[in-house]
Amino acid sequence: MGTQITKETFEFLYNNTYKSILKYTICHCRNLDDVNDIIQDTYTELYQAIVNKKYINLENSESYIIGIAKNKIKSHYSSSKVIYHIKSENENLDQYRDNEIDIEQDIITKDNVLQVWNYLKSKNELTAKIFYLYYVIDIPIKEIAEELELTESNVKNHLYRTQKELKDKFKKGDDYNVR
Repeated sequence: MGTQITKETFEFLYNNTYKSILKYTICHCRNLDDVNDIIQDTYTELYQAIVNKKYINLENSESYIIGIAKNKIKSHYSSSKVIYHIKSENENLDQYRDNEIDIEQDIITKDNVLQVWNYLKSKNELTAKIFYLYYVIDIPIKEIAEELELTESNVKNHLYRTQKELKDKFKKGDDYNVR
C-alpha cells in the first residue's frame, strides 16, 4: 500500500529505520570510517526516490532502504572510489595539521578519542564493529551476536578483552602513535 510522501513521512521513515540501517551498514562495511558516508548516501537516494515516485510502500520500507544501503556499500568500494577516498582522507589530515586550535582541553580530548579509535581499528575489523555496535549505537550483546553470526560468549570475549587492553594501554600513559 503506497502513501503520499511528505516531509513528515520522510522523517518518520528516517526515525523508524535509522538504527537498523546503521546496524546493517556497520555489519557489512569493510571500513568503519565509511559508515557515515554510506548512511548519508542511502538516505539521500531514498529521498530522491520518494520525490520522483511521490509514494512508497510503508510496509516494506525497511527492506527497501536496506536494499539501497546494500547497493551503496557495493558501489562505495569500487576501485576508483577507494583511491579517491584515500586521497581525500590525506587532504583532510593536511588541513587539520595546518589549523591551530587554541583550546588545549579540546585537543587532549580529541587526541585521546582519536588514539583509542585508531587503536581499535588496528585490532581486527570484527572487534571494531563489535565496539561500535555496542558503545556507539547501544545494541545489546545478544543482538550483536545474531547480526554478526557469533556466539554471545565470543562477542563478550572481544569486548572485555579489548576493554582490558585499552585500560592497560591508556591508563599507564603509553602513547599510541597515530600514523
